[in-house]
Amino acid sequence: MAVAAFAPGAAAGMVLGGMGAGQGRRVRETIGRLSGARARPKPETVEQAVLAALREDEATGDLDVHVQVVEPGLIELTGVVTDATLRRIAADVARSVPGVEVVVNRIMTRHGEPAPAGRPGRPV
Repeated sequence: MAVAAFAPGAAAGMVLGGMGAGQGRRVRETIGRLSGARARPKPETVEQAVLAALREDEATGDLDVHVQVVEPGLIELTGVVTDATLRRIAADVARSVPGVEVVVNRIMTRHGEPAPAGRPGRPV
């Protein structure tokens, strides 16, 4: 009985151990798909979803804000708004979109000065 349980694990270890980096990556991707791990959405999809969420929100619907995916899960907001409250709301709306984990808020207030951040040292 112990031999039967050991054999599949040993075989997988020998196969994985003898693979190059590219083959190991493919195996990890396949295991991820089979285990139900979700792939990250494409950057264009995240950008479109954030822009749609901003347009649909009552407070941010008319804002001229630009969205860029910097890396998976990290987006940057740019543009100009009339006050710090709208700047914060835009970041909150963007953060609520699936696929967005961190928002770098570079939205400027109308006077050209960045609105104060919520907490020092943390992206807003």
